[in-house]
Formats: sequence, C-alpha cells, structure tokens
Amino acid sequence: MSDLLSRYTAGVHVQVWNELHKLGPAVLEDGHREAATQVAVETMRRVQRNCLLIVTRLKALKYKLGVYPDGSKGYYSMGALVPPNAEMVADLAALNEAAGPLPLSLRAFWEQVGSVDLVGMHASWPRGLDPLVVEPPAAGLSELDDMDEMIDSMGHFEASLAPDDLHKDNVSGGSPYAVELPNPAADFVLANERHAMLFVPYLRMAILRYGGFPGIEGREAEFEHLGTLVDGLEPF
Repeated sequence: MSDLLSRYTAGVHVQVWNELHKLGPAVLEDGHREAATQVAVETMRRVQRNCLLIVTRLKALKYKLGVYPDGSKGYYSMGALVPPNAEMVADLAALNEAAGPLPLSLRAFWEQVGSVDLVGMHASWPRGLDPLVVEPPAAGLSELDDMDEMIDSMGHFEASLAPDDLHKDNVSGGSPYAVELPNPAADFVLANERHAMLFVPYLRMAILRYGGFPGIEGREAEFEHLGTLVDGLEPF
C-alpha cells in the first residue's frame, strides 16, 4: 500500500481508487488507513482547484450563482465554493460521532474542499443541468433527530448532501442526494442520484466531463460553453 500515492500522482487514478474501495472496511485499519487517506486528500485537493477554476469561469461567463435557473429568488446557498472552516470541522466530527464512520472520500472532501454549490442561472442556458452541489456536514447533522425514524423505515440513515436535480430547478422533486451512514469504506454510492455511482467517479463525471453540470449529459452539442468550462482541468 505504500506506493498508492505515488501511483495516484503518476496518473493511475481510477485503478487506485478501485483498489481502495475493494478493501471495504479494512481500508480504515492501521495497515491501510494512512496511505488511503493520503490518496483521498490529494484527490480532493485537485477537486478543490478544479472547482475554483470552474467558479471563476462561470463568473466570467456572467453566470449568476445562488439563484434558481429560472431566475427566481429563494434559493439558499452558503456560496459557490466555501472553504473548510472551524464550524465544518466541528460538524464533521459530530456527524462522525453520531452516525459514522464516514467514508474517507467524503471526509476528505469536507476537509479539503469544504462545500460547493453551482446552482444559478445564465440567460442563454437551458434548465435541467443538475449543477454540482455538495453541502457541508451541517446538512446531515441537522437530520440526526430523524435518524431513528429513517433507520426504522429504510434500514439506514441518509445524510443529505445536495438537492436532487428537480429541486435545483425549483421544481418539486425527489429525495436529496445523500450518503448512507455508517459507511466504513474508502468511497460510497451517492444515494438517490440517477447514475448510482460512487462519489469519486461521480465527481470525475460532473467536473471533468461536464464542467460542474452533469445534466448536460446527452446534449453536449447544445451547450456551447462546455469546452470553456472543462479546458485544462486537473485529472483526479
């Protein structure tokens, strides 16, 4: 396991994460945890840099962040990219204590990226773009009062991470994208999201392929600014 980070930085991104995920709960054991955490941290540092670049490009394209795609107000956002802070660290620890363990990928995201919220509008862009949102740990922490009820009805606790694609469009939709806890693993399936992908591959798709807007999938030719958003992003 000692060469995981070197292999990852050499470009073996997908295979390294596949190996970590196959370890299951053993990834948190002493023989694996340090190397796995190093990979998770490096991954999310790259995600943070990519998100910062995308937000900068969106602003240059006159994309208005923090409002619904139809232009209506009422959408609550802490900001497009909020770096980790003391409150997030405390909330992460509290969520981990109450419902954890948290998967390494999510912990690293909150510790390195913070939160991201690309919901907004552009006068010439279509709706249904499912902009990338990963809320801070406070979102899941606020749901702990319902944990016992969730476990009784679903068999597990789901901590919210983002509104679903319809709610992002100011349309009544389904359950929020979420993480099922506890999850003692390297990565986790993003619950209620239509691709049913692990979180890191989901971020790769959402960021590297679609510039933060995975709802573009299947209509790339209609979206003239896609090349601008994804140009030169850092693989992870």
